[in-house]
Amino acid sequence: MIDIVLDTCTLVHADNSESDYQESSVELINKMFANTTLVTVDEGFTFDESTNQSYIGLEFIKHLRPGSLGYNLIVHLALNMRINFVSNVIPNATKNYIEQIIRNKKDRMFLRVAFNSSEKTLASHDYTDYQKSKRHRIRKELGIEVVTAEEINHAL
Repeated sequence: MIDIVLDTCTLVHADNSESDYQESSVELINKMFANTTLVTVDEGFTFDESTNQSYIGLEFIKHLRPGSLGYNLIVHLALNMRINFVSNVIPNATKNYIEQIIRNKKDRMFLRVAFNSSEKTLASHDYTDYQKSKRHRIRKELGIEVVTAEEINHAL
């Protein structure tokens, strides 16, 4: 696998013993440490919040606590030049489609970045905005696979 877009919740769940996704999130992070897959984010990402221009980067900064597994993974990837930067600009028809089916503006950005990524894969445990029926529609209409950590672990 060349690259993947990681929804912040997928990384956060690795440190949450109350989450049903903890085990698969930990496995995903461990596999990412051990392989060469890139994490794709929108352009402008830096750990300095004052200069960061990436929406996904801002999500990482806000929600991944220093020392957490997800934070350590993103630092490791950055230090090893394994963060892929893509534009979040997509065709208007695609943007309009995403805006119609996804209410949360934050989640729209993850889909836009996934649309411009090589593998068109988004790992997310968010079933509020990406219900099973929407995941199917997104795959059919946009060619983007929205999968859980458990599902993507088999490909890594």
